[in-house]
Amino acid sequence: MQGQRKPVLYVGLLIVALVAGYLIYDNFFKPSSLKGDIGIQTGNMLLDETIPNIDGSSSVKFSDYRGKILVIDFMAPWCEPCKAQIDILNLVESVEGVEVMSINIDPNYDMEFLYGFGEEEGITWFFGSSPDSAVDFEVSAIPTILIVDQEGLIAYRGYYTTVNQFDTILSELVN
Repeated sequence: MQGQRKPVLYVGLLIVALVAGYLIYDNFFKPSSLKGDIGIQTGNMLLDETIPNIDGSSSVKFSDYRGKILVIDFMAPWCEPCKAQIDILNLVESVEGVEVMSINIDPNYDMEFLYGFGEEEGITWFFGSSPDSAVDFEVSAIPTILIVDQEGLIAYRGYYTTVNQFDTILSELVN
């Protein structure tokens, strides 16, 4: 009888060791590109910055959007993937309860140029310019997308984001 318990004990210990190993790997050794984060972590509270509007008339703070889902697009006018992202953001903007904001991070463009670019690309949501945001949010590639939930927590961080990715993430946050 006692000889039969040993295999069960070994199998149980093996399962515990595998689960512990996976948890250690997932939390400490898994490359960040596999976790979906890029510096500023998902789950963190969004930094509250003031972003000037490209029309020069106003500025907004991220906290102004508390209670809504906020999609932040860090971009630059010369970036072709950023222009493709704008086409997708036009669809995202129509989702009820979701606000979109694009932020130019390239210091080489003046507000007049950016205003014309926004008109040409059909940007109807808040469009600001803040090159410092690239440093503050550790933007290493563009377009970088942040999706912030109603409480101001970063729910998603990634680069070019597809319609399907937006659909999956936003459907979880809206419901």
